[in-house]
Order: sequence, then C-alpha cells, then structure tokens
Amino acid sequence: MASSTVARAPSAGQRLYRGRTLASAFGLLVVSFAALVLMVSYLIENPRGQRLDQRAMEAVYARRDALDQLLSVLGYLSIGTMAIAMVVLMTMAVLRQRFAAAFAAVIVVAGANITTQVLKHAVLDRPDHGYGWHVNSLPSGHTTAAISLVIAALLVAPAALRGLVTMLGSAAVVLTGVSTVVAGWHRPSDVVAALAVGLLWGAGAVFVLALRRSGPPTGGFFASLGWGLIGAVAAGAVLLFIGVRPYGGWDGVGPAAGVMVIIGIAVALVVAVFDRISSVFAR
Repeated sequence: MASSTVARAPSAGQRLYRGRTLASAFGLLVVSFAALVLMVSYLIENPRGQRLDQRAMEAVYARRDALDQLLSVLGYLSIGTMAIAMVVLMTMAVLRQRFAAAFAAVIVVAGANITTQVLKHAVLDRPDHGYGWHVNSLPSGHTTAAISLVIAALLVAPAALRGLVTMLGSAAVVLTGVSTVVAGWHRPSDVVAALAVGLLWGAGAVFVLALRRSGPPTGGFFASLGWGLIGAVAAGAVLLFIGVRPYGGWDGVGPAAGVMVIIGIAVALVVAVFDRISSVFAR
C-alpha cells in the first residue's frame, strides 16, 4: 500500500506567533503608507510645509572638498553596486537554504526602487509656492537604494549577525541620506519618504513570508534600536569629521542639528523596527 504523508498542523504557539507577525506587518504597511500620504499633503502641497522643508535643507552645507567626498560616497550607490550587493546577499541566503527569504529580498529591492522612481517622475507633482525648485524630488532614490538593501540584508541575515547589520546598515543609510541633503539634491522629507517606501515593501515581504511560517523574535526591539542609534551617531560623527557644518555658523547650529537628528532617529527607528519584525524568520 502506498504511503502518504500528512502535513502536521501548526501548534497553538506557532499560530500565535504567525498571527502577531501578520498583525505587525499589516500595521507597518498602514503606517508607512499613511506617512507617505502625510508628507505629500503637507511637505509638498502645502506652502508652509514647503518652506519648512526648504529651510531644513539649507540648514546644512559642506565645503567644496568635503562636498566632493560626499559626492564620491553617493557615487558608489549605482545599479552595478546594488547588483553586486544583491548577489552577495542571495549567495548567503541560498547557502543557508533560505530560498523564500532570498526571493523576498530581491522583490523588496526591486519593488522599492521602482516605486520611488514612479512616484518621483510619474505620480507626484510639486506646486510652485516659491520655495526652491518646483520639480518634485520625493522620494530620494539614493536613500531608497540604501534602505532597501539594508532591509534585504535583514531578511536573510542569521540571528548572530543581525545587530551588526542593523548598526552598519543604519550608518550607511544616514550617510547616504544626509549627503543628498548637503549636496542639495534632496530635501529632508525626500529622505524620510524613501524610508517609508522601503519599510512599506519590507513589511509586505514579512506579511507574505509569515503566511508560510513564523516563529518567535530572536531579539528585543530596544536592543535593535540601540544598535541602530550607534550606527546613526557614528555616521553623524563621520559627516562632521568630513566637514558638514551648519549654514550661518553658530546661529545655525540648532536647525542643522535638528535636521541630522531627525534623519538619524528616523533611520535607526525604521531599521530597528524591521529588524525586530523580520527576526521571526532568522535562524
């Protein structure tokens, strides 16, 4: 008689973890989308929001030599560099037989970057209220590339390396985001919007993966946030060392510090939240 294999039903604990992961991922989807809508409605369409965003961008600057260094950093974020990074991540995932996570990582990077380009060039329009150039620049393409790669790395990273990925990833995203602001390519809202796009796709990937399986998280949120903040602070120190300064001397310290702190905290928070929610797949 032919033998048959009966799939084992998930335990009560597994169903509980799956339900929590699905609820958390759906919540992040809603929050990310709402954040994008709010930024568009206030910081793009509203005159006061445009003025605030433009002044925030103008609060930081860099000398010519420092700016050249920042532009060289941004130059590393090319399609070729992203392709190499994805090959490395996919190889790590496949060697550990994390095929579903590897596929999800590819979808996140591709989806987030395509979404940013479509929003920037085909969907969103910036009214001319007299504050800076009126061509839409939200979300930031460079920041989207950086945050999507960090999210992809967290999808495939083993538990032992997640703290390191969170710290280094946060540092890389802060360096990228602040550099685009200092270079005059993007306003701070463009950077934060890119984080929302990356988190939106990351949360969607977690939701789909959780339909298949889920387990307990491997680390605490505050530990992840701590690693993210360490990375953000380190990136800020590097930017100051390179030569990023407040516009207007000491009188501009407050606004410049505010811009860097907001970007740093936003990056650390997004990376830490995703580290926490995606750690249910780590092994």
